[in-house]
Amino acid sequence: VLMTDLLMTETYRRLPQQITYRGPWQQTSTGHGFLLADPRPEEVRLDDLAFSLSRQTRYNGHMSEDVEHYSIAQHEVLISRWMEEDGLSPEACYAGLHHDTPEGYYGDFISQVKYCVPELRSFAAKIDTVVFEALGVTGRPGFKEIVKVYDLIALSTEQRDLMAPNLTEFSWGDLPTPRKTVIKPWSAWRARTAFLERHYQLISRVSGAIT
Repeated sequence: VLMTDLLMTETYRRLPQQITYRGPWQQTSTGHGFLLADPRPEEVRLDDLAFSLSRQTRYNGHMSEDVEHYSIAQHEVLISRWMEEDGLSPEACYAGLHHDTPEGYYGDFISQVKYCVPELRSFAAKIDTVVFEALGVTGRPGFKEIVKVYDLIALSTEQRDLMAPNLTEFSWGDLPTPRKTVIKPWSAWRARTAFLERHYQLISRVSGAIT
């Protein structure tokens, strides 16, 4: 029997020991738990999400060798700032800041993985709904579409500033014009700090969100 087979067997033997009456749980950065199969708004903790998002990289880490770290948290902060620069409302900017925030609990499944495993979409959507409710992110008509536009602008800008040249025959598809400002990656600590500062900066202007 291969050692890898033994290790996998041991891993799955132990997994049921980690299942609660509400399903599987994960320990968060603050030492609390989050129940992935039974997420509840009252158990969402902004500090945990900020910590995780500041350490998770975009694109599964596939960026230029000179880019040491570029996080989901920085991505969200930049989108929120760009939206404000373009005159969008605080509510829209708040939605932009938190559009990927639930990934702090389940990770950044890149779009290509979601395409290959469609079931992940329903799994993520359940947690998305709970996190958005806890943070007071509104589902106001048009917000999702506006944020998606800026998400694509971010993709275009990140591709220009942070990724290696595309040496394949494949295309990213039609992308909007990138922002003029060049993205300079932040450390995890700076990204976490900026994310929390931006959250509290906007929250005073957004009704219905938690403090």
